[in-house]
Amino acid sequence: MRLNLSGLLIILQANAPVNAPVMEPKDEEVYPPSQAIEDCEEGVKGLMEGVVGLEFFLKDKKAKKENCPSIVWEQPSLEEYKKEPKSYLPESCKVED
Repeated sequence: MRLNLSGLLIILQANAPVNAPVMEPKDEEVYPPSQAIEDCEEGVKGLMEGVVGLEFFLKDKKAKKENCPSIVWEQPSLEEYKKEPKSYLPESCKVED
């Protein structure tokens, strides 16, 4: 006697115990954030501050070049902008939007 795959599956299903144990899925356990996640959050915060500092740095550089190229002003380093993200452009050089 030769059985095809579907016939074999029917026979196996018919011979399966009726009261076969069923494993219930476990409730997902909630774990406190790991140190790696906290480190990542701190890294993202530092990255965002750096991006904001870079934005101020570039805006100040462009505004100085466009609005008051004749004044003498030494732009602070990018690191200064990253430490405290804000515009360091002299008030006399700023143009109201």
